[in-house]
Amino acid sequence: MKTRILVASPAQARNGVSSGRTERPSGGNGYAQVTVDFVSRTKVVFRKFKVRDLCPGDNLPVKARIVYKHTTGTWLTLPWKDTNGCADKGTNFGNFTLSRSRSISAATLELCVYNKKSDFHCVNTTIRYNQYVHPGH
Repeated sequence: MKTRILVASPAQARNGVSSGRTERPSGGNGYAQVTVDFVSRTKVVFRKFKVRDLCPGDNLPVKARIVYKHTTGTWLTLPWKDTNGCADKGTNFGNFTLSRSRSISAATLELCVYNKKSDFHCVNTTIRYNQYVHPGH
């Protein structure tokens, strides 16, 4: 009889949800969430990227984007995803894959709520580190 030993791969050990919430002092706020799944040094899959405009209905949108870091220390961004309205579940922008020729060190979300049409307040969510680049992180 052979015994099998199952060991968690690095992909199972360091991935997870990055989410955040922000509020404007004058009211209105937003929420964003994405599941980060690093699959190699140079590839990461983002799942269920959701942006939600939380009430009160101020007719000002909420926006969020993926921010990622190369091992050189440079932070780069993907395009903004905007949503507006008091939807119960928010807008799910789905899944997408980011592949680069250089190693991707980390990823996070930047979430912003508007104070006016050209003025907004932003926060960054939990940083997820690539376990293939940072084994002990």
